[in-house]
Amino acid sequence: MAKKKDEIPEEINKELESPKFGKPKSMKNSGYILDINEDDKKVDLQLYESVQGTTILEGLKLGKDVNLNDLMKGVVCEFKLNELKAKLSKQTVDYLAEQGINLKEIIQYEVTEIIVTDENI
Repeated sequence: MAKKKDEIPEEINKELESPKFGKPKSMKNSGYILDINEDDKKVDLQLYESVQGTTILEGLKLGKDVNLNDLMKGVVCEFKLNELKAKLSKQTVDYLAEQGINLKEIIQYEVTEIIVTDENI
């Protein structure tokens, strides 16, 4: 049985809340926007090619060059994404394993460019 959140050791909690990401890896993928959160400047995407075993990415940050007013849901686009990875310490990996969680790194994506490819707009 998992421990309560307030029982997580402080150093492990810090590492999980503020991961140290390495250099971003740029990639391109196509799909469409499922949802736009204007308040947080984030989007949810449905991709045609899977990324890390999934085709739905939720809560992606938008880069400073992406204009929220240009975004439309359901329109086919090509996305330029930055993949950021933060390896977790052995202590954190071991602690999470004790909780039944198999996690060795945190992966975050950011949308840096959106190009509309749908010709029917």
